[in-house]
Amino acid sequence: MYFKNMNDLRRISSMIQNYSVSCPEKPDKRYLFQIKVYWLSIITLLSVLVTFVFCVLWTILFKLEDATSTHCGYRVKNYLPTISTAVGNYPVQRFIWTLVIIAHSPIRLIVVAIYYQYYNSIIKPSLHWCVVLLRFLTTVEVCSLVVLSIFTSSDYYSIHEKSFVTFICASELNMLISSILLKKGRITKTVMTKLEIRSLKYKICFTVFNMTSFAIAGYCFLRHNAYCESGVYTFFALFEYLVVLSNMTFHLTAVWDLAGVSLVVDDNLNLTYR
Repeated sequence: MYFKNMNDLRRISSMIQNYSVSCPEKPDKRYLFQIKVYWLSIITLLSVLVTFVFCVLWTILFKLEDATSTHCGYRVKNYLPTISTAVGNYPVQRFIWTLVIIAHSPIRLIVVAIYYQYYNSIIKPSLHWCVVLLRFLTTVEVCSLVVLSIFTSSDYYSIHEKSFVTFICASELNMLISSILLKKGRITKTVMTKLEIRSLKYKICFTVFNMTSFAIAGYCFLRHNAYCESGVYTFFALFEYLVVLSNMTFHLTAVWDLAGVSLVVDDNLNLTYR
């Protein structure tokens, strides 16, 4: 190929340079799947909440008399089933509840890992052991929930009882330590965002509400066993519901703490977050 003059050569050279500059670069990383932790938390909570409500309502509508009978006999009227009875004593409810709890657990454990990094970035290094303890407690909480869902009180009372006690202890300590750590243990130079302030406020409220509900439920349970009074077992079941619901809403505060975080699967099928 021959060029008639130097102007033609310069024009072609300029076109080549412009083309090379304007060509888009290939991105370093491609994501096959991406979802914000905000939506992941909401979907996870709603799946458990809807299942919980279904199991309780289904039991009330079709199995109320059997579900509310206790050692006091049918002479003592009760109007709400306990959670263990509603989700574990009847085949339909048991299957759906166990399926949802097992399915949502890996997601919960992923959020636990993300929270661990979040706490490490804002909590004083001297309190790192508290962050490790929180991760342990939350993991125990999730695993014990799975165990007590699989091993129902009607078929495996001993295992169910121990798993329930483990779940309650782990969840109560988790809520309490989280609230205190975020209130008193932050690195001084870190500034809380409006979302983090809101999250901490609700964490404290749900922790106090949860512990109060648990104390009242425990009192009603002991009183029912001792005196067999009408309605006391119903209040036990009601406050048991409130314990579970406040625990759910406490964990939902992740939508504010981790608002900007996304869970991603890259083109090498690696699961990460950013």
